[in-house]
Amino acid sequence: MQKNARTVQGIIEEKLRKILKINKVNLIGSGRTDAGVHANEQIANVSLETNMTFVQIKNALNSILPKDVYINDCRETDDQFNARFSAKKREYIYYIIDDYSPTKRMYYWQCKWSLNEQKLNKCASMIVGEKKFSLLSKASSETKNKICNIYESSWIFNKGYAEYRIVGNRFLQHMVRLLVGTMIEVSRNRIPVKDFNKMLQCKDTNYTSVRAPALGLFLNKIYYE
Repeated sequence: MQKNARTVQGIIEEKLRKILKINKVNLIGSGRTDAGVHANEQIANVSLETNMTFVQIKNALNSILPKDVYINDCRETDDQFNARFSAKKREYIYYIIDDYSPTKRMYYWQCKWSLNEQKLNKCASMIVGEKKFSLLSKASSETKNKICNIYESSWIFNKGYAEYRIVGNRFLQHMVRLLVGTMIEVSRNRIPVKDFNKMLQCKDTNYTSVRAPALGLFLNKIYYE
């Protein structure tokens, strides 16, 4: 929720209040995404008292939600489930294209520079493991615990586009965008690979991380036991 901005949570809560004719709804999402970031799969839970079936709730919501928000599924869960704290892993994908496309402009970062696949793959492999991402997350974030465990980190290259996939137990604010943007700087020979590794180890370096645009990033999947 944001006081002065339109958000997915705010929209869904507003429509639930309208459908169920209630004053308050507390929707708990699996995590927050930056403005401009997309979600192929976002999980949220909410406690409701209603005689409506889950299919009826889903259909009622989709009938009045704006076109940029859609409920894929709705089901009952136990009282112990929490979309955020019950999640074990989260997966993000970042999409890049090498040429401008009007139809893809909202969902891909148009990267004008040639990508050095070898350097990008080397950087991606360095990210795997349990690390402190203080130098690769938003500096002003109030989150004190900067340690994340990254299970998978890899690039896929095809003609005209590339995608970066990362899976971890948790992610910090702007973390994936800073990882992608900084890796691209390494690819452009603007940051040495050894200094990217220093950032991952929270060691002093003459370079700073660079943030990729929000539009290419997708929250792709949430994993539960």
